[in-house]
Amino acid sequence: MKKKKYSAPVFAFLYYQLLIILLVLLLREEKGSVELAMNNYHHWTADYFFKNITHLGDGIVLAVPISLLLFVRYSHAILLFTATLIHLVIVTLGKRILFPGMPRPAEYLKYVDFHTVPGVDIHHWNSFPSGHTATAFMLACVFAMIFSKKGSIQLFLLCLAGLIGFSRVYLMQHFYMDVLAGSLVGVWSAFAARWVTLSYFSAKKYKRSLYPKRKVSLQELTVSQAVLQNSRAT
Repeated sequence: MKKKKYSAPVFAFLYYQLLIILLVLLLREEKGSVELAMNNYHHWTADYFFKNITHLGDGIVLAVPISLLLFVRYSHAILLFTATLIHLVIVTLGKRILFPGMPRPAEYLKYVDFHTVPGVDIHHWNSFPSGHTATAFMLACVFAMIFSKKGSIQLFLLCLAGLIGFSRVYLMQHFYMDVLAGSLVGVWSAFAARWVTLSYFSAKKYKRSLYPKRKVSLQELTVSQAVLQNSRAT
């Protein structure tokens, strides 16, 4: 497996540029001010959209792509499975040990009247980092690595992950800093998994899959060509 594989150049470059810009802007603002300012601009169509797209960040959805990648290439599935384990450990460590009980917007701004989306169960604690965002960016980054030569796909994946991350703020489930931290956890988890995959699962056997790719022998190819020629002659 080549070292340049799973590089995701377009995704990584654009992500880090955007991350730096947002960090510079948000560090100058008081906590909760940006969230409340954005909360003033809401619409029922946006409510419906972000209410549903946020579920793409649920950890349970990872079982589907991991299973499907087994039919494409074992190393792809190993990459995603490893990234999943790493990001779950980091998110759990952040929420339960490093920053336990950190208030979410609903608790931090409980004396402020703000818009909530109907049908969304608002959480109050364990805000940092955003687990949904971490999952979304980890999954997007892994697939950007798989499609390392497709810049347009990497751009689409970054935009999709960004929308999922923004949905957490729109739904007042997280602060922007939670989302930025979650995105960083997701991307770093993907690249950590890349190192593990390239270092320990680069053998030829990991390039196989559950999908049987049967090789055609030279004898079978010669017979099939002869049959085709006879059918044309008749």
